[in-house]
Amino acid sequence: MLHPSIEMAFDFLDGIDADDFAEGKTEIVGNHLYASGMIRETKDFAASIWESHQKYLDIHFLAEGSERIFYGPEENMTEIKPYNAEKEITVFEGNGTEVFYPQNGFIIFFPGEIHKAMVNTGMPETVKKVVIKLSLDED
Repeated sequence: MLHPSIEMAFDFLDGIDADDFAEGKTEIVGNHLYASGMIRETKDFAASIWESHQKYLDIHFLAEGSERIFYGPEENMTEIKPYNAEKEITVFEGNGTEVFYPQNGFIIFFPGEIHKAMVNTGMPETVKKVVIKLSLDED
């Protein structure tokens, strides 16, 4: 059995339609569980950042287009910008491994897992994606 918030997240994603796509923040359960819909242009590998979060689990869902996502083991990373609580992000440099991520697919990053998203597949491309944010903070 999945945690109820994970079930709510996937129920929300099940209703995503690339032809009727909503940009911006959609609260599912206040700030505990919300979705950020975005229509953005992918970037070159060097222009995208390695990041991690402390409070939120991320579920990346690709509704339309092609995007590359990478996972970076902590031992391969150097922190270059300390944790910013307001933006809920720590920034790193280093190297990692590409993760298979097809259209209509998803990938989950837990707090502390370093990842790089919005990397193009050779040429910049506009993608429609949703990032679900699930707070794992007990407070």
